[in-house]
Amino acid sequence: MRIPKIIKDQHIELNMHDELTTPDQNQIIENVKDVDGLITGVNVQALAEVINANPDMKVIATVGAGFNNIDIEEAKKHNIAVTNTPVHKSVASTAELAITLMLALSRRVLPGQEMAEKNEFEGWQVMGYLGGNQVIGKTLAIVGFGQIGQYIGKLAQAFDMKILYVDHEEKETEINAEKVTLEKALKESDYVVTQVNYNETSHHLFGKKEFEQMKNTAYFINTARGGVVDEEALFEALENKEIQAAALDVHEKEPHINEKLAKLDNVFLTPHIGNDTYEARDQMAETAADQAVKALTGEALDHQVNK
Repeated sequence: MRIPKIIKDQHIELNMHDELTTPDQNQIIENVKDVDGLITGVNVQALAEVINANPDMKVIATVGAGFNNIDIEEAKKHNIAVTNTPVHKSVASTAELAITLMLALSRRVLPGQEMAEKNEFEGWQVMGYLGGNQVIGKTLAIVGFGQIGQYIGKLAQAFDMKILYVDHEEKETEINAEKVTLEKALKESDYVVTQVNYNETSHHLFGKKEFEQMKNTAYFINTARGGVVDEEALFEALENKEIQAAALDVHEKEPHINEKLAKLDNVFLTPHIGNDTYEARDQMAETAADQAVKALTGEALDHQVNK
């Protein structure tokens, strides 16, 4: 990441936590007491106690499009600007992963790899042995049709998929996609990808009722936030064969992975790697640093989320 260079070029002193660990709340509070700004990620909770440890900060710049890890109202109360990084490479990387999970799940890539690793492949059989499904011509529902959702739809068009989307507003898009209710999307789709923002309204948006509405041949993919899904309800739906399979990149109690789901052979799990590419993280870091510098030098901000 190029945060240090951008900041140091402006002769701004930088105190950087450069270890692959998440500092605890007490560390964060101690470290923000005498700073002018904070650059953080979704793994760090910048809640009221952090903000009140230094209400004179000018900016909290988060590395990521989501900002539910920050107490927006508390920051606004103290005139602290909060910025995010809804940059193209991050959008594209997360959309790529959603499509990757859809394909890997549908074509049963993981069971195939396990078969090869165990040297249990006995030769090609006309009857098949893993029973995957192709996505070509199937119906895809995208729940949450913002930048990432629309990019998922753009990529899915290459597979001639019929695209339905669920969103609180009609979206102007070049994608041939139909806005429908959540109920209609669940009942008609072969694949359901959720990419909604996480908030009080979307908490457990997918629970027992929603999984019961899906086809028993349907696939479910979550690349949004873990709290969007009631994982116990998902486990029951999979165990009871109410849906065919699921893939999760995000998890309800991160960094903990649901052990029940991990044991199922029709579940594909990844450790929150949606925008974990060199290209995306570099652009996100540069954008967060740029927003922090602009806030500290009195320039207009491009991505303020609490105006």
